[in-house]
Amino acid sequence: MRAEIIATGTELLSGGVLDTNSLFLSEELLTIGMETLFKTIVGDDEKNIEEALQRAMQRVDVVIITGGIGPTEDDITRKVIAKVLKRRLLLHEDALKTIQAKLAGRDFSVVNDRQALLPAGARILANPVGIAPGFILDEDGTFIAVLPGVPREMEAMFVSGLRPALEERFGGRLFIRRRILRTCGMSESAINQSIQDILKSEAPVVGLTAKETGVDIRIVVTESSAERAQSLMDRTETSVRQKLGDFIFGLDGQEMEEVVGAMLSQRRLKIAIAESCTGGLISARFTNIAGSSEYFEHGVVAYSNQAKIEMLGVPGETLERFGAVSRETALAMAQGLRRTARTDLGLSVTGIAGPGGGSADKPVGLVYIGLDSAQGAKAVEYKFLGNRQQVRLKASQMALDTVRRYLIV
Repeated sequence: MRAEIIATGTELLSGGVLDTNSLFLSEELLTIGMETLFKTIVGDDEKNIEEALQRAMQRVDVVIITGGIGPTEDDITRKVIAKVLKRRLLLHEDALKTIQAKLAGRDFSVVNDRQALLPAGARILANPVGIAPGFILDEDGTFIAVLPGVPREMEAMFVSGLRPALEERFGGRLFIRRRILRTCGMSESAINQSIQDILKSEAPVVGLTAKETGVDIRIVVTESSAERAQSLMDRTETSVRQKLGDFIFGLDGQEMEEVVGAMLSQRRLKIAIAESCTGGLISARFTNIAGSSEYFEHGVVAYSNQAKIEMLGVPGETLERFGAVSRETALAMAQGLRRTARTDLGLSVTGIAGPGGGSADKPVGLVYIGLDSAQGAKAVEYKFLGNRQQVRLKASQMALDTVRRYLIV
C-alpha cells in the first residue's frame, strides 16, 4: 500500500522547527506493510494545503496529515479537507464533551470548541496526551487520517488509534521490514565495493547513506508473509556482517556512545577522557546516556599547553619537542589522565579542528587519539575532512570507536 505524509505549518518551512513527525510515521508505516512514497511540507495557506491534498489523493492509497487542528485562526486543516471532499463541518458532540472535560478547571475559551468541528462522516481519533482530537475519513476509496502537529501528541495518537485502524483496513497484504546496520571507520566507496553483490540483488533492497559519523546500510525486505520477510532479513544481515565484520557497530537507531557505554558497563570498567580539540564533546555524548555514571569517571578539557601540563601531567619537553598535536602528546594525555583518575581506561584526543591553525606538516583535520589501559598505551593518527564542527564530530566518533575496538578484542 502507498502512503503520503503531508506536514502542515509555516514554521516547518522557515527553518525554525524540524519535521520529525514524517520520519516517525514513515518508519511506523513500514512495519505494517505500507510504503511512504511522498512527504510534503506545506505552510498555513488554504490554497496550498488544498493543492497538496488533491495531488496526494490522486497518487496514493493513504494520506496522513499532521498539524492544523488546534483552536487558532491558522489551524485550517479541517476546513480544507471539508472543502476538498465537499463535506460540511459539523460540531461533533462527543469530541466537544471530551475537549471540555480535559479543560475543566482551566481557562476555557469558546475558540477551543473549534477543535470539535469535523468534516461530516469523520471518525474520531482520541488524543491521549493533548486536547485536539484527530480523525479519519475512509469512504469512496479515500483514506485520510489527520493527526496533531505536536510530536508527543501525534505519536501517542498514532500508536493508540491510527495504527490499529490501518492494520484493520489494510493489514495482511504485505510485510515490510527495515533494518539499518551502522558502520564506522570504512568509507562509503569501500563498503560499496565490499558488498556490491548484495547491493545489486533485486531483493531485498539494500542502500547506503553516508553520514559524518559513518555509513548506514539500509536493508528493506518486502514479502507476503512475516516469516519469509524475517528469514530474508536475517540472511541478508548475516551476509553483510560476514563481509564487513567489526566495522559494523550497531543497529537501527543505536549511537556509538550507547554501544560503548553498554560494553563498559557489562565489563564493569571505568573510563576517563582528556579532550582538547573536541572540547568536551565525547564526555557530553557519554553523559547523554542514562546510567553513564556506572562507567564514566570524569572528563577533562585541557585546551592549552599549560592545562595539559598541569591537569594531565604532560611533560613540557614533550610539548616543546613534538607539539600539542602529536602522537606523543596524545599518549602522554591518556597516560597522565588514567594515572590521576585511577580508571581502567584513559582516552585522549588532540588535533586541529580549524578553520585556522594548520600548516603543511600539520594540516587542519589532523587528529591524534590516544588510549591507555593495563595492556599498554597507543595513539592513532587521523586526517579528517570538513569544517570545524565536522572534524570535531568525526574525531569524537573515532575516539569512541577506538574504545569499542579495544573492548571487542
